[in-house]
Formats: sequence, structure tokens, C-alpha cells
Amino acid sequence: MAKLTILCQLNKGCMGCCGHDFDSVERIKEAIKLNIQEFELVNGNDEQGLLGFRDRADAYDLRFGVCRNLIESDRKLFCPLHPALHQGKDLREGHCEIDHLCRTAKEFANWSPEKQKQFLRFISEKNLDSVEYSLQMDNNQLLEEFLKRTW
Repeated sequence: MAKLTILCQLNKGCMGCCGHDFDSVERIKEAIKLNIQEFELVNGNDEQGLLGFRDRADAYDLRFGVCRNLIESDRKLFCPLHPALHQGKDLREGHCEIDHLCRTAKEFANWSPEKQKQFLRFISEKNLDSVEYSLQMDNNQLLEEFLKRTW
């Protein structure tokens, strides 16, 4: 079962672990838009439709660095295969690296509750959109800046 962290859902979702070698912000947003268009062609309420969506491309066949399963709804990034949407059944199994946690999430998990609160406040004050937040989580920019300022 994948590890969970509050950091994955901040700022309308983080896509940091949903790809690599990300392209520009514009290209990332284009990739998500194309993923949404492809998702709209399947029955998102049906497991077979979701598995077909998942299997339409190899896990490492990324679009501008973005996983082809990443979509957005109500300005929130998410994976429609995530177990939180399927009574705990993880439709990403066998396709994604479901146990991956970024360096920031790993370090955050070992911090005191007070230091965690300070980091969450630090992120909130940044006022980043979900893509910028994701990129800065992925490249450790937020972690490094926070550590330089506070500890």
C-alpha cells in the first residue's frame, strides 16, 4: 500500500511523483489538458474503463514529463486510479511507482509537529498554483528554502 502524506494534497494536489524530467509549465498544463480529453472518452465510474485509461500508454510513456493518468478537476490535480477514490483498491498497482515519496515528504514525516506546522504555513504563504507547487516539491526547492530560513 502506498504511503500517504498531507503534502500530496496541498495546493490543490501535487504531481511531483507523477512524472520526471518535466517540461515547461505551459507544456505541463497542455499535457494535463490532453490527459483530461482522453479521460473523458472512458467511463470513469467503471473499473474496466479506468484500467483501459491506465493501460492506453506505458507507465514511462510520459507527456512532457507528466504521467498520462494525471488529470485535473475543479482546479485540483489527481489520479483517477488512486485508492482514495475506489474504497481502498489501488488501480495504479502494476503500473505506477505507488510507494514513491519525494525527499520533502520523507523528511517532513520525521519532523516534530511544530516544525511540520511551520512548513505548512511556509507553503501556504507562497501562494503557488498546483503546478508550481509540484515542481518546487519535486526539485526540493521548497524544502531547501524552508530549511535555510528556519532551521
